[in-house]
Amino acid sequence: MAYSPYYQNIFDAAAEWGPCDYDATHNFVANAIYDLPVGRGRAFGKSMNKVADAVIGGWQASGILSLHTGFPLTVTAADASGTGSRGARADCIAPADVLGEQNSPLGGYQWFSPASYTQPSAGTFGSCGVGTVRGPGLHTKNFRVTERHSFDLRADFINLTNTPILNAPNHGIGTTLGLLQSSQGARNVQFSLKYHF
Repeated sequence: MAYSPYYQNIFDAAAEWGPCDYDATHNFVANAIYDLPVGRGRAFGKSMNKVADAVIGGWQASGILSLHTGFPLTVTAADASGTGSRGARADCIAPADVLGEQNSPLGGYQWFSPASYTQPSAGTFGSCGVGTVRGPGLHTKNFRVTERHSFDLRADFINLTNTPILNAPNHGIGTTLGLLQSSQGARNVQFSLKYHF
């Protein structure tokens, strides 16, 4: 989870003001469908026989492009307040420094610099707000090919370019703060055959 569902200080609700954990500032989705000009009555193969048309005619290609910015992360810390806070946050000692896909000697990416955060002093609450740094966004491309007759042959290519879909970096104070070492699944290819009757 990108942030704690609990208040850091139950007597200071204003300190909990920030973006919700599923806030994507920018979100773009586009799709397109193209009827390939091959087959009977089309630009190529206008007079091909029915058997050939059933095999190579009537194909479509379609694609979906999904892009969105990263979700907000709240940098957490151990409770130093002595109040038993279940939503303890770090102290912000500098503005967030998002490094992006910078390689880390520990493996993975050092998504943001841990130098901007520290454990709060004993008897205090952390000074960081909610959602002060953003994780990686999403950019995927789906590509589909279909054929329209009494059979529907379909091939779906999800994440066609095999672009890594990065998970959120570690956002808890410690030696791996800001470190991103995992991603979602790689390219996925699916084939299906449907008979329409």
